[in-house]
Amino acid sequence: MLLRSSPPANMPKMRRSWRAKLVVLGVLATGYGAFMWHMMHSKPPVIMERVLIPVDVVKEKKQAEPPAPPVPPIPLIQPPHVDLPPPVIHR
Repeated sequence: MLLRSSPPANMPKMRRSWRAKLVVLGVLATGYGAFMWHMMHSKPPVIMERVLIPVDVVKEKKQAEPPAPPVPPIPLIQPPHVDLPPPVIHR
């Protein structure tokens, strides 16, 4: 196979719409790459270096009311027995 520096004269050219799509795709890929490079290599601005928040530690208060008494158990009722006849298969 011969390696040529330029395509042959009779080689068909790429369609104009495909060239436009490739150019748009290249521009979008370059813009995305530049944006990602910028996001990875830039430091966010430091707005506040140190913030002091005063905090008062307060002793936990006891409950005002005693806990409620336990609820009596709910009796479980057995479901009624249902007697179904066996299915009849007609052939």
